[in-house]
Amino acid sequence: MAAPGVSPGLAPAPQGAPPGRAGTASLARRLVTLKARILLNTLTRSTWVLVGTVLGAAYFFFLLVSSLVGLFLLGEQDLLLVRTVLVLAGSVATLAWWLVPVLASRADATLDPARLALFPLTVGQVQWGQLLGALVGVPGALTALALAGSVLSWRSSGAAVLAALVCLPLALALLFTGSRCVTALAIGLSRRRRLTELLSVLAIVGLVLLGPLFAGLLSGLELVWERLPDYAGVLAWTPLGAVWAVPADAAAGQWAQAAARLAGTALTVLALVLAWRVAQQRALTSTAGERGAASSESADAGLFDRLPPRPWAAVAARCLIYWFKDPRYSAGLLVIPAIAVLLWLVRDPDGPNVLFHALGPMVAALLAYTISADVSSDNTAVHLHLLTGVRGVHDRAGRVLALLVVAVPLSAAGLLLPLAMEGHWRLLPGLLGTTVLALLGGCGLASVMSARYTYPVAPPGASPLKTPEGFTVLNVLVQFVALGLMLVLTLPAAVPLVVHAAGGSALWGWAALAAGVLLGPLLCWLGVVVGGRWYDRRAPELLQEVARFR
Repeated sequence: MAAPGVSPGLAPAPQGAPPGRAGTASLARRLVTLKARILLNTLTRSTWVLVGTVLGAAYFFFLLVSSLVGLFLLGEQDLLLVRTVLVLAGSVATLAWWLVPVLASRADATLDPARLALFPLTVGQVQWGQLLGALVGVPGALTALALAGSVLSWRSSGAAVLAALVCLPLALALLFTGSRCVTALAIGLSRRRRLTELLSVLAIVGLVLLGPLFAGLLSGLELVWERLPDYAGVLAWTPLGAVWAVPADAAAGQWAQAAARLAGTALTVLALVLAWRVAQQRALTSTAGERGAASSESADAGLFDRLPPRPWAAVAARCLIYWFKDPRYSAGLLVIPAIAVLLWLVRDPDGPNVLFHALGPMVAALLAYTISADVSSDNTAVHLHLLTGVRGVHDRAGRVLALLVVAVPLSAAGLLLPLAMEGHWRLLPGLLGTTVLALLGGCGLASVMSARYTYPVAPPGASPLKTPEGFTVLNVLVQFVALGLMLVLTLPAAVPLVVHAAGGSALWGWAALAAGVLLGPLLCWLGVVVGGRWYDRRAPELLQEVARFR
């Protein structure tokens, strides 16, 4: 039997067992098995999660089949085109595998060395376990299958096919070791909280602007199409693209270049392994906690001293602190200007620009939706509300008030900016009513949703981009349904607004304003009351649910 406190799957080897390759292989296999079990348990913990998993698997299977078909058809083209496409695509894939761990704050933390530090494992055993464990999961499995399918692109040359088969494990090693090396180095980076938060926020803003940037690249692709082979030739001599160009060298009989690229890639992998080993050693031997000195400053409670001594005010003060100091909230505030820039970039200078004029209601609805994850974001801190006996209606009201302090000025800016730029001030009453209804009605719906349904979010202190354990396609579907319901709630004001914008009389715009002013506060009040009652009934269950989010 395993020693007390030691997981049977990671029990130490018997005394006298040689610490050679057999021990490393056995422990690495156990780590991979452990990750597979965790993944399987996560995917099959409930019927709905299993349904979401099946839907997600079908989607990813479609992507994989599409990629394999594209790679097969690419094999019918000229070898120069094959080389250009695979070198560029391979370089992008390598860069993605290397950078995502920094931006996502160690997204795959299943075999985090900090969690394995107390087990009798060597650095090499953990490295092999993490390296092979990368194949257990959607990104690793899809990447491996896509790389295997890329061999079909070289089928016009037997030498290229053989070279591609030789490069396949080396390419996987390049991707996985680079990802794990950056992940291990990011452990030290994560201690610099402000720097990590800045990187996460910049990554979120970049993702929001990815659409227009990608469209701009496609529109300018024709201008640089003839130079793409030259760009691929440069990347082929870098660690990012060297391994992807070896089959082309073999097909052309340039064996010296192929050997040079293989040697360069092997040296890159070796350097990554060594850097990973040093960072891993530091992670496995460092203490789990960090020393901190108690603050001797004056006991100023900040917002808690400046608001009335009421339960709803205490909740509002705590949530306001989250909005300005928690990157999971504050990052969303910086996304709002990015959305405005996105809508401005895609607008038609000579068209009606409906989306740009709807910036105010869109900002209001998105901000209102954020509090649907408030309980999940609190994580185990929800127990403070249970222990102090905060009523559900006070909890819901405090969270809504904190949101309104932030959302009202941002929604007003989103409402007035398009009108100031386009000059269609006649739409102001209708847009104001729609914005009010989207904000207050959305707050009511989110207050009910967060008391009835929780979904995994990034845990406290983690990057906003981190994918929490247990997040499935079903969670995405539920959130889309919630956003759809918010859209339905705005229809009493949005429909008169559309009629007015299409040429109707001004009375339609004032009707939209009246609908928003009357229905918005009513829906918000109903949401706070109903959500508060559900919160009172389900508070212990909510704590159990959010405690599992890591």
